Amino acid sequence: MDINLDFELLVKAFIMLFVIMDPPGNIPIFIAVTKDLRKRERKKELNHAVIVAALLLLLFTFLGKLVLDMLGISLNSFMIAGGILLLLISFDLLRGERKYGVREESGAGVGAVPIGTPLLAGPGAITAVMIIQAWGVPTVLFAIFSAIIATKLVLGQSERIYGIIGKEGSEVLSRVMGIIVAAIAIEFIRNGLMEMF
Repeated sequence: MDINLDFELLVKAFIMLFVIMDPPGNIPIFIAVTKDLRKRERKKELNHAVIVAALLLLLFTFLGKLVLDMLGISLNSFMIAGGILLLLISFDLLRGERKYGVREESGAGVGAVPIGTPLLAGPGAITAVMIIQAWGVPTVLFAIFSAIIATKLVLGQSERIYGIIGKEGSEVLSRVMGIIVAAIAIEFIRNGLMEMF
């Protein structure tokens, strides 16, 4: 029974982080910022992006709690604040807006910024890993590495996927992700409030 519970927790953590990172919804942005690059250069920028995203998420996983403790912020307060932030991000996804600070220009050097951060490892993903970290280190590590691998696979096939689903399909997927992110945000806020009172 514990094994099933642990497996369910791992799957929940992965889905939560993957949905917040939203690689299907980021396909048009990835294509736009790498449009002037050759296939080999695009692959190199994608590799840079996932490495930067993974390192940032790991950094906040292990040092985030220390920073919160130094500032005197409880995890419950952080869950509520993070839930509110995720709720705002979900509204952007639902409206089809992008307020992640993505630059308009394309070309080499876009892997780390804006793709790695803030597109993949943005405030929402950072909030999520810090909250998932409370479920245990193995769970958060599984969530980070599985979400990063899945994101690399999706963005690595971005042109093929975009060719199949098109702009409308990508926007629909992004809006569905927005609804799921909103539900996750409400759960964060609810859990934070319940633990606080």
